Amino acid sequence: MKSLTKLAAVILPLTLMTACANTNMAEMTALKASVESAQSAADTALSAAKSAQSSADTALRTANDAEATANSARSTADSAQSSVDECCAKIDRMFEKAMSK
Repeated sequence: MKSLTKLAAVILPLTLMTACANTNMAEMTALKASVESAQSAADTALSAAKSAQSSADTALRTANDAEATANSARSTADSAQSSVDECCAKIDRMFEKAMSK
């Protein structure tokens, strides 16, 4: 009977440790799956962020090109306005000269 009690005293803790180890393995497997899922989501988010950054860079380049074109057009318009102002002033002088005769 004493040997049976000693055997039970050895087997019971081993059985409990095995049960805990199996539970921990299941939890570890679930945790690993959860971590892999989170990593996949993070990779997808990173890819989307890189794509958005690329689109933003393209939009910035397009906006800068448009600004340069607008500045060039404004310069051309200012030059044309200056030429028109000179011409109008010349015509006004010629008209005043003709009226004074």
